Amino acid sequence: MSWTADERRLLRKLNSPRKIQDHLDQLNYNCENSAFSPRWVMITNEGHCFEGGLFACAALEFHGYKPLMVDLEAHNDDHHVLSVYRTQTGWGSIAKSNTALLRGRVPFYKSMRELVMSYFDFYFNTKGELALTSYALINLNKYNQWDWRTTDADLEDMGISFHKEKHHRLMTPRQIRTLQKVSKPVFDACFLGANWDGLFKA
Repeated sequence: MSWTADERRLLRKLNSPRKIQDHLDQLNYNCENSAFSPRWVMITNEGHCFEGGLFACAALEFHGYKPLMVDLEAHNDDHHVLSVYRTQTGWGSIAKSNTALLRGRVPFYKSMRELVMSYFDFYFNTKGELALTSYALINLNKYNQWDWRTTDADLEDMGISFHKEKHHRLMTPRQIRTLQKVSKPVFDACFLGANWDGLFKA
């Protein structure tokens, strides 16, 4: 794997988690059923949550962090991924999302579970039903055979394979059935500016 001079120039500019998150926020949201590498995110200036997550992991890695990703599994909703990092103050995350409330978190969480639970109240489907059920922490170096940083190939199967990772359950099926729907103000805030073509229709 090697970055081009232009790619290195961009990655050098994104020298903090906040700058990486700001870069993801300005990407056009990709509604296609595809999954392309950080190289193609740079070429097209677009990406969905998985593509943005891979890009964030590559950018963090460029600046000395481990390429760590959290896979969030959901009931009756799209799954989501976070790129996570640890500083002296705690765990933080970077994320590309089609909703306003599932993006990054500042690094002040003491544990991975605490960080993940900061998403719980804001992770719901288009019916307003809370959906987050489990999570797994993944070091993407385990997936280097996919050449995920720069490949021209579609990486959808790589993302699907995350389901085989050990996930930590947050809710039982019984608990899922007892959940109330979110309030209208939270629902409206979450989907503010969302591209509805790219949303899971519950």
